[in-house]
Amino acid sequence: MFKNYLKIAWRNFIQQKWYSFLNMSGLAIGMACSILILLWVRHESSYDTFHANADQIYRLTAIANEDFKAAVSPAGMVEELPQLMPEIESSVRLGHPFEELFEVDGQKFKEDFVFFADTNFLEVFTFPLIEGNPKTALSRPDGILLTETTARKFFGSERALGRTIKMNNTDTFTVSGVMADVPSNSHLQFNAILPMTYHAKTNSDLINKVWDAFNYYGYFQFEKGVITSEEDLSAAIEKINQIYAARMTEFEITFNLQPLADIHLHSNLQIDIPGHGNIQYVNIFFVVAFIILIVACINYMNLATARSSRRAKEVGLRKVIGAGRNQLIFQFFGESLMIAFFSLILAIVMVYLALPAFNDLAQKQLELHLGDANIWIGLMAIALITGLISGSYPALFLSGFRPIKVLKGRMKLSGSNLFFRNGLVISQFVVSILLLIGTTVIYTQLNFIQNKNLGYDKSNLIYIPMEGELWGKQEALKTALEQNVWTSDFSIISDLPTNLTTGDFDIHWEGKDPNSQVLFPHINADENFLDVFQMTLLEGRGFSRTSIDNHDYLINETAAKIMGMDVENAVGKSLTFRENKGTIIGVVKDFNYKPLQYAIEPLILQHRKEGSLAVVRTAPKSTENTIAALEEIYGSLNPAYPLSYNFVDTSLDAQYKGERQMGTIFNVFALLAIIISCLGLYGLSSFMTEQRFKEIGIRKVLGASALLLVNMLSQDFIKLVIIAFVLAIPISWYAMNKWLQEFAFRIDIQWWMFGLAGFSVLLIALSTVSFQSLKAANADPVKSLRTE
Repeated sequence: MFKNYLKIAWRNFIQQKWYSFLNMSGLAIGMACSILILLWVRHESSYDTFHANADQIYRLTAIANEDFKAAVSPAGMVEELPQLMPEIESSVRLGHPFEELFEVDGQKFKEDFVFFADTNFLEVFTFPLIEGNPKTALSRPDGILLTETTARKFFGSERALGRTIKMNNTDTFTVSGVMADVPSNSHLQFNAILPMTYHAKTNSDLINKVWDAFNYYGYFQFEKGVITSEEDLSAAIEKINQIYAARMTEFEITFNLQPLADIHLHSNLQIDIPGHGNIQYVNIFFVVAFIILIVACINYMNLATARSSRRAKEVGLRKVIGAGRNQLIFQFFGESLMIAFFSLILAIVMVYLALPAFNDLAQKQLELHLGDANIWIGLMAIALITGLISGSYPALFLSGFRPIKVLKGRMKLSGSNLFFRNGLVISQFVVSILLLIGTTVIYTQLNFIQNKNLGYDKSNLIYIPMEGELWGKQEALKTALEQNVWTSDFSIISDLPTNLTTGDFDIHWEGKDPNSQVLFPHINADENFLDVFQMTLLEGRGFSRTSIDNHDYLINETAAKIMGMDVENAVGKSLTFRENKGTIIGVVKDFNYKPLQYAIEPLILQHRKEGSLAVVRTAPKSTENTIAALEEIYGSLNPAYPLSYNFVDTSLDAQYKGERQMGTIFNVFALLAIIISCLGLYGLSSFMTEQRFKEIGIRKVLGASALLLVNMLSQDFIKLVIIAFVLAIPISWYAMNKWLQEFAFRIDIQWWMFGLAGFSVLLIALSTVSFQSLKAANADPVKSLRTE
């Protein structure tokens, strides 16, 4: 029996090549989209699960002022807590990632994502070594760990273990281990690891084991079985907070323990390691994958029912000769499953062809491992579910035909059947409109971010870091920059006002509430800062060359409000920052110095002659000349280092890479969903044209024009698109408004965003329907009436 079903299914598949192609194309595109998205979702959800003790490792994070949540913690606290809490097996500290210059056999390499780490780093985290002993690799202060790719870059095919590397043109390190390349699903991405013991030689936070400076990433590995529930985790967090409160009575800081596997997707934290994902995006795309698959199934249903009149007599004859309804249901399910599995093969080919472009788009290294049994189980499940869902309605609908009416040519569709099929098409276009509205809102928000006035002019700003000999030659650097016409508009600062990560509680002013605890970010800047960044000074004056001796301070508007001062009367008030008592000499108009997800916070600017960055404003169309001048100056003052420069606007744009990727992916899948929907619409228009074929012939005989017939056949579909548009509006408004809430500075959702999406879908739908309508309107009416 089953073999017979397969034969019939194959025969219909071969005889109806165009119909089969449409079915397979729609299902294959839907499956391919779903497989790509699910590969991405699977990868995003797998971060840090490869560590042997992943379920026992937690990161310590800090919370200040309730709304300031940071990923960093104090060095001394992370080191000493295991002694105060026996349930903590070990702790590991990591410094901030940085860029460093390495020299090997006379060749120089600049490597980013270099970390300082404690000696037990490889015991807590599972990063296997290709060369070296993981227990001793970081025990010597002059040891260095390299990834396999970095070691190959430095030493080629030669053995790296035991080789020496010069860092910063001064210190020499010995390669004590070579690690396998870091998996792409690790929130820690690095090229080299240096021992914390080397860093501790000169770092006061490490020497004094401080509990009040938040500069390190701290991880704890708890004893196995200690934390097995949310209650256990809450108890551990409470104990940590009690210990800190008892030791640091002057601060009101609370801490949290973040599970290692949650860091990548649940880290909306400041001062964090870059490159994290977003659980909201994962959830959105998981739903999109499911919806696109359902849209593809709906497409199959519509195409199958569009052919119902052609298969009605087949069903009637089978019932007359004794076929039961269950047998017919199994037959039609067999056809849908066969097409689903053929579509799966085509979808796998599509995925292989699309993966390189998708990886480039998503900045991932996704692979479809067909040798993995779990992959095949997932693919077969997708094909089986797709076949059953897509074949369910056609099987129940076609098997329910009454043979007497079918064979007499009196088969009529019930209103419920037509209503159901219209509902399917409406569902397809609701999805298409939702995706189009989402794409429009995302791109409008990104455009708003790109063009928003941040409170300073971000264009034409080049910055170079202080490296090597420049640290001791900043006065000479200033003189050289001043004397060159291309670089004379410059400023020396401690941090870029793009994603400021500083913060201090040790701020006092006249009338401050003794119980008030406010975190103040700060920037060290020279007297040129306001002019170079073209910021607005609302009151008072900027820094002068004597400001450092007088302890002069500039504050922003928000700081003045928090201090209870009006902008006009803030100037002249005393301010003590880190025990340096001085005077507020000016108030700067608020500017965004963090990503636009965050509201503007209070800020203090203090005058310093030295800094870690030199920022140069270039004249219009003179960027190349400015870079050439910088290379000459840099080469004369710091010949051992190659010039490294970047642009402020580029740094700002890089902060929204995830949002841009989301918008582009949304755009691609919106287009594919529309293509699939158009296939379904083509099926329904074909179905309705077949049902009204004789009516069209009669109207044409009576003088109806082709344009009138096209208009008549298109009206029903226009209604479906309008209904879909009305249904999509509240859903899209809620979803996109929720997404926009992630940004402190955001656009308002406008009516034209809905109108553009609705008009686009309507235009596409009319184009699709018109093709089938024109075909029916231009057909010879004799063919439609000859059976009467």
